[in-house]
Amino acid sequence: MARYAIIGLGKIGTAIAKALIKVGINPSDIAGSVRSEHGLRRTQVELPGVHVTLSNGEIVKDAEVIVLAVKPRQVIDVINDVAGLLNEDKLMISVVAGLSTKLLGSLTKARVIRTMPNISILEGSGVTAVSRGPRATDADVEFTCSLFNAVGKCYIVNEEYLNAVTALSGSGPAYVAMIVEALWEAGILIGLPSDLAWSLSIDVIESGAKLLNSKKPWEIISDVATPGGVTISGIKFAEERGLKGLLMGMIESAYRRSTDVQKTIEDTIEANLSKLRK
Repeated sequence: MARYAIIGLGKIGTAIAKALIKVGINPSDIAGSVRSEHGLRRTQVELPGVHVTLSNGEIVKDAEVIVLAVKPRQVIDVINDVAGLLNEDKLMISVVAGLSTKLLGSLTKARVIRTMPNISILEGSGVTAVSRGPRATDADVEFTCSLFNAVGKCYIVNEEYLNAVTALSGSGPAYVAMIVEALWEAGILIGLPSDLAWSLSIDVIESGAKLLNSKKPWEIISDVATPGGVTISGIKFAEERGLKGLLMGMIESAYRRSTDVQKTIEDTIEANLSKLRK
């Protein structure tokens, strides 16, 4: 049977399956579960050679590594379904947003690691934070990071930072998309053809990001902005309207919401557990 099990072959779960294959795991050594016959047909086409089933227990039974990639509201049902199959010989890697390793570790005897990838892993350029949980070893952390490095970059962080990571890099692709959309629309506003404005907007984000690998933001601004020139006029407009403060406030708001969501998720899980114990 497969050594690697992915509970929930949605977009993120499927990307992780592809990452396992990319790091050298044979597809026949990977199994995954879905919730519907439609999902079954889709993943069988998208992941040839990977065993796909509707049964969580079937894939967890003989697996050494289990990736938990379901919605937070599904966690209790999934854990109840496979709890008897989970022990310290198994590593559970969670990509469930808002689920702490403390709570997950109390629900299972498996070694636990929590991760926060972003949607860019679908394109092989993701940013993923990894936090060690109960019973996890250095080797577990190293394996998990090698997996996510195959689809982008991996950062090992203390779990206390994960809600902030969620707000910054987890939600980050959406913020970048908003900025590109604004650049594109601005290009149209000042007379550029739509397709040219779109290409320039994407290219300037990519080229700017490359510059930031070797230079600080203020250094780039100094290089581009000339006295009395075009760039400094645009910067003045942005500063007068509080662009940086707006962006900071957006991420701070997302962080507060991330913290609230974690509390809601964990309170709900605890309440459901209390009902089950009665």
